[in-house]
Amino acid sequence: MKKTLTEFLFVACPKAVGGVGTLVLNLVLLRFLGGETAAAYGAYSLCVAIILMADGIFGTAFDMGVLRLAPLYRTDNPSRSYSIERAALRLKAALILGVGLALSLLARPLANVLFGNPEQKHLIYISSAAAGGLLLLRSAQVHAQVDRRFHLYGLMDLLHSALKFGGIAVLLVFFAASPARVLLFFAAAPACVALVFLGAFARRLIFGGDTERGATAELVKFIRWFLGTFFLTTLVSKLDLLMLPVVTRDLHEVGIFAGALVLTMIPELLGVYLSVVFSPRIMPYCREGRFADFFRRFQVGFTGFALMLLAVAFFSLGFLREHLLPGSFAPSATVFLILLPGALAAMVSFPLTIQFLMFVRPAFLVAMESILLLPVGVAYYYAIRDHGAVGAAWVTTASRVLKAVLAQAAAFYWSRHKSPEIEAL
Repeated sequence: MKKTLTEFLFVACPKAVGGVGTLVLNLVLLRFLGGETAAAYGAYSLCVAIILMADGIFGTAFDMGVLRLAPLYRTDNPSRSYSIERAALRLKAALILGVGLALSLLARPLANVLFGNPEQKHLIYISSAAAGGLLLLRSAQVHAQVDRRFHLYGLMDLLHSALKFGGIAVLLVFFAASPARVLLFFAAAPACVALVFLGAFARRLIFGGDTERGATAELVKFIRWFLGTFFLTTLVSKLDLLMLPVVTRDLHEVGIFAGALVLTMIPELLGVYLSVVFSPRIMPYCREGRFADFFRRFQVGFTGFALMLLAVAFFSLGFLREHLLPGSFAPSATVFLILLPGALAAMVSFPLTIQFLMFVRPAFLVAMESILLLPVGVAYYYAIRDHGAVGAAWVTTASRVLKAVLAQAAAFYWSRHKSPEIEAL
């Protein structure tokens, strides 16, 4: 227990710095980019959404594949374990190159759809570079996760936060702020940290020669499910923000919605942070027969914590509107309260529920997201058309709560009725 707490602190403290830094940055940018309307902040938020989508789809899929396989080989067959990590890193590099080539043709039309101005194509390029840097940083951190060197994981997070937030702070103090200038630090910071740490602590992943025969195929076997699942889940999770500019053609509405997301990100980040420590333990706990009881106790306690946060937020709405949000973002307080139940549902689901289902029943999540995608998309269209950001918030919360309930029920069932994947361990 003491070791688990220490590992959690190595991850949680730097993550807390990053989370608080992100929250403060977004609150500051509400004022620097807000002005009389929320349009500039809306453009910035769309770019950040693109970056997070790339990480959520491709980065998470590759990294989940590594976490599913590499820890099982680390002790008995370390060469195989490193080969799987190396295969993931090389596949990411190929993906980054391919996307870069595609954007040379698609940047202008994408900028026209998202920002209403094809001359804003430079925002697409910067966002793509930032996504590539983040994919590399995640590979370096996953290597530290598998090795259980959580102090290195935390150090990477701290350096990433220092470079990104420190650089943006200098920009805001001495230069005029703009979405493009802020996003440049989203691109530079993760790339620099990733290259330093991969070169210093994971040279065998870069210079270790060829991967073992079959390692890439074994990784792809799991990634194909992860890619499909995270493509659907990430697309649906960002569908509100992506559809707002398409349907309304109004970046101000995007900014109002994004202003509310600044506050709902707090519980969601907590769920993500906890998953960093718990996800490497899921498959070993399943093999030892300890997962079902651990899962039940964790979910009951964490759900109670989420309900407490919802009550606190309800009574704090006036304070948020008066003291945290600029005048042009006042409607964001109402949107925040609508979005919060969905954010808390995601917080409760992510550390164990989603990770467990991804490892042992990925087809369930793919099926659930596939079935819900069309009706949710239609609901977004009509809700956004008629009610703008508020309508989008109601659809987001309804869909997230529904999916959380279905995922929890499935995870409780399969944690007690062993799947072939668990039996084969």
